[in-house]
Amino acid sequence: MDSPPEIAFGQLLIGGISFMLLSAVALVLFIVVYQKRLLEQQLRLRAAEADYQQQLLATVIEAQEHERERIGRDLHDGIGSTLATAKLLVGRLGSSLAAEETESLTAMVKEILGNAVHDVRGLSHSLYPAVLDRFGLAEALQHLADVCNETSTIDVVVAIDYPKPLALAQELALYRICQELIHNAQKHAQGATVLHVALHQAGPRLTLTVEDNGCGFDLAARESGQSVTSGAGLRSIEVRVRMLRAHLSQQSAPGAGTRTLIELDSSSFA
Repeated sequence: MDSPPEIAFGQLLIGGISFMLLSAVALVLFIVVYQKRLLEQQLRLRAAEADYQQQLLATVIEAQEHERERIGRDLHDGIGSTLATAKLLVGRLGSSLAAEETESLTAMVKEILGNAVHDVRGLSHSLYPAVLDRFGLAEALQHLADVCNETSTIDVVVAIDYPKPLALAQELALYRICQELIHNAQKHAQGATVLHVALHQAGPRLTLTVEDNGCGFDLAARESGQSVTSGAGLRSIEVRVRMLRAHLSQQSAPGAGTRTLIELDSSSFA
């Protein structure tokens, strides 16, 4: 018959083994539950990422369709009408007219065709800025301002400090952002007389600022989707801002103009 110490030791050993088994089972259960929760979290993140990518794709497609619509409208209403007028005038030149009238019509046709050529060049530049490809972002922004100053009542003033150019893809994205912001100002900044465009580079930090002195808008209403400036143009800007891994901020108030700031870290593209 076992002595009391041996019985106590046996009970202690059985208790220890039982505790270890229970601990092992608890650890296994914890690992299983943790792995299950981790897998569920990963699935949720993947679903959220897929949804984000879908929304991003939809925004890109919408922006492209908006741009095609604008180009089609410019071709039909602008260049198409101009060429149609020139065709009518050329048709009149085929009839018997006095020398003075013929000379006048010829001069008019030349002027109309000159305007058409100017419009085609402007449209071509909006589709792909050759200046950007050849001379870089600084020259492209200055050329964009010059073109806008010829065709708009808003005076576009450019200030550039850009010593270390980025790759063409990033420069094109910044150019399109600036182009869309200028277009928005021309369309929505009622009463604006000047539009300041500033590109500033300090080390890896790059900022693009577009500021007008127009009517401004209610920023809170825009953020709630009630403002006209929350359309496809702004969404196309946001897509390019995300592509650049940049930050966009706006300041505006009724009667106080609008200031848009794009900030990015250029070292992320190295």
